[in-house]
Amino acid sequence: MNRKNIAKWVEDGSLPGDSELYAALTTAGGQFVDAEGDQWDFKAEWPFSLSDSYFAGIARLICAFANSSGGIIVFGVHDKKRTGGHNKVNVNLDRFYQAINQLLGVRPQLDFRSYYSDEFGAVDVLLVCRREAGIPPLRFGSAIGKYPADAIWIRAGHEVKVAEPAYYPILFCRAPESGDFSEHRLDGSLPPSAATLKQRFVGRTEVMDRLFRWLEASDEPRTYLHGKGGSGKTTIAYEFARLLKEHGGNLAIFGGEALDAVVFVSAKEKSLRVSDGAIVDVESRDFSDEQELLKAILKYGGWTSDDEYLDSATINSIRADIKSFFDLNSALVVIDDIDTLTTQGIEPGSDFLYRILCRSQKNSKILYTLRNAPTQSIGNAIEVPGLQGGDYDRFVDECIKHFSVSQPSADFIDKTLPLVSERRPLIIESIIALRRTAGSYERAVELFQQQTGDAIRDYVFLREWEALPSTSSKLLLAALSEFKASASFAELQSVLQFEQSVVRDSIGAVREMFLQIDEAGRDAQFSLAPLTKSFVSSRKTQLVGYTLLRERVRAFQRDVAISNPRVAAIASVVERLLPSRFQEHLAERVIEAKRIVNDQALPPYVTEDPLFRVVRAYVSCCAKSPRLSEIRGDFDYASSMKFEPEFKYLRAWYNKEKDTGVHDGRRIAISDLVLDGKRYTETEKLEMLGRKAVSLYGRAQERLHTDTSDGLRDLAQALQLHLRGFRLHCVAGDIRAQTSERHARNTAFGLFTHYAKSSLPWEVFEVLESMGRSKGVNLDPLVEPIRQATDLLVKTPAKAETLNRIKQRLRAATDCLKGEELWWEKHSQSMALECLNTFQRAIEQKVVAQRSPAS
Repeated sequence: MNRKNIAKWVEDGSLPGDSELYAALTTAGGQFVDAEGDQWDFKAEWPFSLSDSYFAGIARLICAFANSSGGIIVFGVHDKKRTGGHNKVNVNLDRFYQAINQLLGVRPQLDFRSYYSDEFGAVDVLLVCRREAGIPPLRFGSAIGKYPADAIWIRAGHEVKVAEPAYYPILFCRAPESGDFSEHRLDGSLPPSAATLKQRFVGRTEVMDRLFRWLEASDEPRTYLHGKGGSGKTTIAYEFARLLKEHGGNLAIFGGEALDAVVFVSAKEKSLRVSDGAIVDVESRDFSDEQELLKAILKYGGWTSDDEYLDSATINSIRADIKSFFDLNSALVVIDDIDTLTTQGIEPGSDFLYRILCRSQKNSKILYTLRNAPTQSIGNAIEVPGLQGGDYDRFVDECIKHFSVSQPSADFIDKTLPLVSERRPLIIESIIALRRTAGSYERAVELFQQQTGDAIRDYVFLREWEALPSTSSKLLLAALSEFKASASFAELQSVLQFEQSVVRDSIGAVREMFLQIDEAGRDAQFSLAPLTKSFVSSRKTQLVGYTLLRERVRAFQRDVAISNPRVAAIASVVERLLPSRFQEHLAERVIEAKRIVNDQALPPYVTEDPLFRVVRAYVSCCAKSPRLSEIRGDFDYASSMKFEPEFKYLRAWYNKEKDTGVHDGRRIAISDLVLDGKRYTETEKLEMLGRKAVSLYGRAQERLHTDTSDGLRDLAQALQLHLRGFRLHCVAGDIRAQTSERHARNTAFGLFTHYAKSSLPWEVFEVLESMGRSKGVNLDPLVEPIRQATDLLVKTPAKAETLNRIKQRLRAATDCLKGEELWWEKHSQSMALECLNTFQRAIEQKVVAQRSPAS
């Protein structure tokens, strides 16, 4: 077996002649070698199908070779006999290349040749070149067979494996699989790793892949690695820098230039000591402002080692040196934890560095790590999520080995630990470390959720909590910590009592660092994960306004109308003073009731209760000169809290709105509260049905003079409600049926007459058809209005086009009103249909009369 020959074929990108190929792959016994290696593999036959699992395995092997050091696939070799000539499938190279291109989204560099030998048998060989510089690792664009999409495969010896950190130098840095790496090392400086698991970096292939894509294929000189506290940003950025420094000599960044140096500097002030969960000061902090950052880049980038010069240099001279440094060097600079400065309002010099990189003579890159997503460059940022899938399992295993603790149960690993830790590596480490002294994993979680975890939670959240731009953002988090389940935007606004814009801005401020958002339904649902909720709970009591907020949330979540005994007692006293059965109340009783509900000593759990607000509004309604703005405010508050007031309170409010004589929709809205509510009786809903119809009629009379179409729409809706109320009163044997009938008839007279006199007379019959199709209405009151409207239409001159449209609508309305399932007496139905038929004949005569002179 001649490995060097195969490596040379791959490097040259072309296959050899027959004799050289067989000499490299066969033994003296006339057989092909029985071992497969890092750059060669044997298959019995060419894939017959280009969509089955066998083809997927070949495509996977091509990806692995291209992602590693390249290789050859020899088709036609029997697995056991080790002889050639076993490929019975005709090779259609064009179809094969097309299928590979569709699956991978890119055409790998391939070479193909068929070979024949009397001694060894015929074989077909596919050569896979190593992917070119700037091309990201090959992977499937969609799942095929048993192989998932987006998995990055690599050749490891004779196997194909999913890429793990041990293979990152080969996969991302194009380092050789063996040999001396010293010639591939870069200049620069890295501090000692701060990771707890120093022996092995675990997972994060997808994030690392995106970083190398940015490095090699993007013209953006900077990017941001962002994620929640404890998610592993610094560890990933450090591993990225270490890979480049130790193995990046063969790598070309965007623009085709080789890197000269790698620099890692950090602004981190505090770190968490996982072994005991303590927050400690970072001794080796590299910079705390722009000038110190620029000096650190010059020092650790190898520009100068003269500390005296750096200490005495002005900001302008340092900036000049930075410009010269990037003009002469192609460097990767990792700036860790930059938001330590930005959250304190300190300018770190990011804009200056960006301008320098855009104009420098050589290409360089800067990677920032931070917790919140960079709003100024969200499209050029890489998020670090919590550990998922195999990365999570491997990290847990590494923590167990590192801390020398027992293996937890599968249920703890799959359910408890992900929930409590939010899959953040730092929290996973901390909980497993606690197991050493807690005695069990359950006890470790319990300790973590209590005071033992306070330092960890502060490390993860405190800096961002203190940097929140307003108290409203913190109160929003406090509200979510009080909810038993997730909350919508509207629910948050209800309990916070903020304007929409304030709630929206508050969500934006806490979205990245604190919130869990479920956007699967129509309305997004917001919640806090357990770790976040524990931190917020430890801080919320210090907030101004929290006490009121807590009572609002509690009241909002109650299922019963009377929320607490004190509110119930106040409601009872008010009812005795101001009985709802009376239309008017003595002035002294109203004054006494006002004194009770406006007592400044009432605690928040009373004043923020929706029932109390409704009772207070009712007291105002009983006064002779009520303040409607206050009444509306209290009722609106109760409505926003999903509270349904007793009918007597809503009736009192309705009457006060009616007294104003203004038709602004308030009465209609009050009626809808009852009609749509769950606690109101049929009698109460029937009363409000009539009130709504009357309100619509009153508003229509005003709108007919200003906006005719809206006024007619209100009249039609009022007519439908009156007809429905008439039917319900008839069924119940209620004497108010006569009133409903009169209101329905008068509304129909007005509506039909208006249409009959308008330029759209056929609308009379569209309304009739609409009423006939309405459910639960009694049509008896329409007979006389139909007779009057048709008489008026017969006497009104009309053009042929208008008459034809009337005929069409009339026919549809007549057919609709013939139904036996309609609610009206047979006599009334017969009279109405007879009237419509008579009108139809009259219209036809008018049409004929118009045609006669023309003929």
